Amino acid sequence: MRRALPVAVSVAVFIGTFVIRVRGITQHFWLLQDQIRDWGIALRPFTELPLVGSPTHVGGYTIGPAFYWILWLIRVLVGPWFQNLPHAGGIGQALVQSGVDTLLVIAIWKRSGSIWPALTTVVILATAPFDLSLAAVIWNPVMGAILAKAAIALVLLGWPRGAAWRAAIVAAIAWSAVHAYTGAVFVALAVFAAIVVQSLMEEGARAASRRLLLIAGVVALLQIPYAVHQMQQRSDHGGMDAVSGSLLRVVAGDDSTRFRASATTYAASVNSIEAAQWAVAAPGWVLLACGVLLAIGYRRDPVLLMVTLLPQVLAIAGYAFWVGFLDSYYYLPILPAAVVTVVLGITACLPARAAKVVSIAILACVVAVAPSRVAAAHLFDMPAYRGLVKASRAIVSLGRPMRSLETSVALPPTADPAFIYRILGGTFDPKSPWVAVIQPDGGVELRRARP
Repeated sequence: MRRALPVAVSVAVFIGTFVIRVRGITQHFWLLQDQIRDWGIALRPFTELPLVGSPTHVGGYTIGPAFYWILWLIRVLVGPWFQNLPHAGGIGQALVQSGVDTLLVIAIWKRSGSIWPALTTVVILATAPFDLSLAAVIWNPVMGAILAKAAIALVLLGWPRGAAWRAAIVAAIAWSAVHAYTGAVFVALAVFAAIVVQSLMEEGARAASRRLLLIAGVVALLQIPYAVHQMQQRSDHGGMDAVSGSLLRVVAGDDSTRFRASATTYAASVNSIEAAQWAVAAPGWVLLACGVLLAIGYRRDPVLLMVTLLPQVLAIAGYAFWVGFLDSYYYLPILPAAVVTVVLGITACLPARAAKVVSIAILACVVAVAPSRVAAAHLFDMPAYRGLVKASRAIVSLGRPMRSLETSVALPPTADPAFIYRILGGTFDPKSPWVAVIQPDGGVELRRARP
């Protein structure tokens, strides 16, 4: 019975979170410039993948190719089941995230000794409308957040303890999160610190030094592709020029640090993403109070504190040196740590019986509001996707090349209706007499091309 319950809970969490993440994905998959670019890269042979990560909106690119490696693997394993269409990438990404959520449930359950905060944490994270809207969208910040959450879960499970290879794997996952999204660096640093501190407490300073060298070696190994790219490009500029430029401006005194702005944006991010659809928004002091309570209640578990409180402190401090616009999604990889802080912090200092009652009550409230949160998760839908797929299949089935492909339905500026057509094997010929016009319902009208 003791073994059956964790298995049953794990299966329920995995299936439940996966279903809500991929519902309707074949109807309204978000297919814009970033998704077209990245899925197009994933369709290439592995040897043709970039040696760096995705371009960033502030210029440059992330410092490693882990996102493209994972997306390529998803395309190889999941893509063939869906004709290699882009929504296969979203399904694969959702599979990874639901697997990580299952791991997180078991980790919190084991660490706290109670199933209730574990379930509460995952229900909050998985039903957050903003996060849920992005869960099946191919986007590197989402993958960075997933990998960061996986690293936190593995540390809470105590997985890096013992064999060096396990610590190396956790370190690699944490740094791969940074490859995918630079904002995950604050989680990665906290995970590294937790691994070293765990070793220091259990095995002494010499063992901790070895763990530190191991982590440095893992990071150096993962940065080889970036170094090769820099040598091939023979460029004096790195991928993170905007970040280093911002830091240098603050250090030089051209701009000042913005700790208040960073803390305010972080609190707003927690509210707008994780507390969406609640009747009231929690002020920043609630998060701070939960952090204090967590620190008191779990003062004998510094490893837990390091992967929950430290990423938040580092993120607030780190973004204080960013002189550009601060967006709520910048903190996406940090939010699991924030949710764990609140959920465990509320009951951290209560007697065991009272903590159980309060935990069950919180879970009941979270579950009660979950349907409205799931219903609100349509922030990044593209309803025209279904029609584009249906029409592209119909055009390809004609067995003749098109001169061009047009659509009578308004699409976002960066959408490309020809992308799906090409994946399905469609071709273009400038001498073809036919132009295919895609209708809103997925129907196709063939027109004679003008001479």
